[in-house]
Formats: sequence, C-alpha cells, structure tokens
Amino acid sequence: MVDNGLLVAFNVIEAVGLVGALVIMITAIVSPSIQRLPTWYLVLCSGAVYSFSMLLLAIARRQTGPEPAFALCLIQGALIYASPIWLMASACAFALQFHLTVLYYVKQYTGIISHRNKWLPLSTIILFIQVTIVLLAIGLLNPQIVQREQFYCHFTNDVGVYAVSLFSVAFATIAVTFEYKSGKLLYQHWKNKAEYYHKSNGTVSFGVMIRLAGFSLLSILSVATCALYILPSLKNFDNLIVYNALLSNIDVLLLGLNMSIIRAWMFWNNGKFGSPQVHVEVKVEQSV
Repeated sequence: MVDNGLLVAFNVIEAVGLVGALVIMITAIVSPSIQRLPTWYLVLCSGAVYSFSMLLLAIARRQTGPEPAFALCLIQGALIYASPIWLMASACAFALQFHLTVLYYVKQYTGIISHRNKWLPLSTIILFIQVTIVLLAIGLLNPQIVQREQFYCHFTNDVGVYAVSLFSVAFATIAVTFEYKSGKLLYQHWKNKAEYYHKSNGTVSFGVMIRLAGFSLLSILSVATCALYILPSLKNFDNLIVYNALLSNIDVLLLGLNMSIIRAWMFWNNGKFGSPQVHVEVKVEQSV
C-alpha cells in the first residue's frame, strides 16, 4: 500500500516541475529581451510533458481506489518511458547546438551542421513520437503488462526501464562529450570570452556550460536510479520513486532558470537590477 505522505510528496514535486517549466517557457516567450535557442525550449517542453505524464493518474483521481480505465493506464505507461527519452534527447541536442554555436563564434565554423539547423529539435520530436507509438503497440499487444502500481501505471516487463536506461546513457554520453569540447574551447580562448559573449548576444558563456554540466550530472544520477527499478530485491521502492522525481524536476529547472528569467519576474525592480549590457548586432542571433 502506498504511503499517503509519499503520494502527496510525489504529486507536489511533479506539479511544481510542470508549472515551473511552463512558467519559465512563457516568461522567455513574452519577454522581448529574452531570446533562447530552439533546443532550450525543447528541454523545458519535454520536461513539462514528463511531469504531466507522471500526473495523469492524479489528475484522473485514480492513484488509489478503483482501477483506472485501460486506455488511461496504457497512455500513461507509454508516456512515462517515452518522455524521459525525449528529455534526454533534447538535452543532447541542446549541448550539440551550444557546441556548434561556440565553434561558430570562436572559429567561424560553418560546416555541414549549422548551429541554426532546424533538424536538431525536429529529430528529437520525431524520436519521441516513434518511441511512444512503439510502446503503445507493445501495451496493446500485451495488455497484461499494463498495470497500476504505486504512483502511476507502468509496464511490468521492464521493457520501458531498459529503453529509458539505454537511450539515456547514449544521449548523456554524447552530451557530456560536446560539453567537454565546448568547455575546453572556451577555456583556451578565456581572454576573449567577453568578446564572444557580446558578439553572440549572450549565447556563448560559461554560465550555460555550468548549467549544462549540472543537468548532465543530475541526469546521470537519475538514470542510475531508474536502472535500480529492475532489481527484484529492491526495498524502499516508493522512496526511490519520489527521489527520482525530485532529481528529474530539479534537473529541468536548473537548466532553464537563470538571472534573465528572474529579472523578468522581478519587473518592479528592473531599475535596481539594470538591463543586461549585451551588444546587439543588426543580424540578431538567438541567445541561450
């Protein structure tokens, strides 16, 4: 039986993560002074979908009591595995786009893949749709594996856990590789960091690198936690689920939140904070 305190904690964490991601995205969209790369929005959007998928049973008031409808359980079972894969793919695309942006401003790189390539965000959306369809098909063909347990509906044969773990490890490895290359390149050109920052309208900065590194670290911890789900002798399973929910939501908010967002929220103190001194070129670049 699920502990009511843990159930409330889980729902609150996911709700805060969902609302936080949406508020940050809306703030960036409606604030003319805030510009972001498409993959940044993608990370926030996929994070919001992840939190929403975890809350489906809570929204339907079926976490306890009568069994939920099979369709609802199937949809949630597919989304709770497909959405974290999308989140990691989006973070990987963000790391790649940032690296390409650093290359563009530091070395004037204009290779096969541009930092403005529209396929970077689009490819992650296509992957999310494909994975969701495959998982829905698996659940339809094997309805006995779709069950409510603890906080949400899931697949009892661990196919989803294996998929999340494998995709996440692959995307995290790629993301960390690009983050390392970007950090190394910026360190080698440390003396020119202010110049690159102004020329890119804030795109190339160590602040982004720090948030990306923090996101990757927490993502690795989250994947390691997810992998523990397949252990048959695992104890304190409910606590582990709440812990993983906390990691995942802090992860997204850490990457999305910075001083430009906070400054936009504190509009009544704009004079005290001051406007960011960013050079504006005739050809406007998107800012991270």
